[in-house]
Amino acid sequence: MEFIMLLLVALVVLVAMVASRFIDNNNPFQVQKRSSLFSPVERSFQNLLEKAVVGEYKILNRVKLADLIEVKGNATEKSRRSTLLKLNAKYLDFVLCAADDLRVIAVLDLVNNSNKDGHKAAPDWFVSGALEAAGLPYLRIKIKAGYTATDLQQALATRLGKPTVKAEPMYKGLVKKGPTRPVRSFKPVQTLQSAGTGLTPALSHSQIKAQQTALIQAS
Repeated sequence: MEFIMLLLVALVVLVAMVASRFIDNNNPFQVQKRSSLFSPVERSFQNLLEKAVVGEYKILNRVKLADLIEVKGNATEKSRRSTLLKLNAKYLDFVLCAADDLRVIAVLDLVNNSNKDGHKAAPDWFVSGALEAAGLPYLRIKIKAGYTATDLQQALATRLGKPTVKAEPMYKGLVKKGPTRPVRSFKPVQTLQSAGTGLTPALSHSQIKAQQTALIQAS
């Protein structure tokens, strides 16, 4: 009797496993949600890029190359098919568009030579060639620590032919600025002695010392 019960239990488990596999194989949506839309590096760079453009441009992410450029109308059918396949297979990390009418201004790709996961370590001759032929500026920016918004502003300005942003001189980590008020002299006032030809202090030593102290406190 116990043997029959064990056999029935084993049979039920087997049927359940077969049914589960059958259901899974016939499910057309074998997918699950990603843990994050962007990698930590991409999120960090996006935040820095937003500070660099300061509202001048709109930033689009992971845009298909076919959404930016198209095949010429006089291309042969064979060339059209081949080019369309390549255009639809290529994605760009960041696209800068004009804030008013969303005209494409420039394209940026992140480069990470030490980690090929999700980043373009080697230049893509088709992407760079196609963007150049279409007249779209293309920047490949190497990932590294220490980037600032000013660094990106200078890189964009250079690539777009705009005046570069000059950083103010730094002094011990602080921006070096000129004096905010005239520097006051601590020298005692001297006048001509009424009964002689030499120059002598008009104040006594204690008065001069008191004057210097007052000037220091007022500065």
